Amino acid sequence: MKIRVCKWKVCGEKFSNYIISRLQNDVNRFNLKDIEIEETLCMWKCSEWPNVYFDNEFHTRVNPLKASKILFKKVKK
Repeated sequence: MKIRVCKWKVCGEKFSNYIISRLQNDVNRFNLKDIEIEETLCMWKCSEWPNVYFDNEFHTRVNPLKASKILFKKVKK
């Protein structure tokens, strides 16, 4: 699974660093395999920040807790 977290201006000023940290901690803590987390530039939805792609599924208004919930929902599939 590839997770892309926006780090551009507005998103980067808000929760992006915390989202990345939370997801990386989840991956390490629960020994999740084949998950790649990367920072990306603008996703063009700045009014609905922070923005995150989970395997080409776009999510807006993501906070660290929501990011974890989405991750575990995807892993269970």
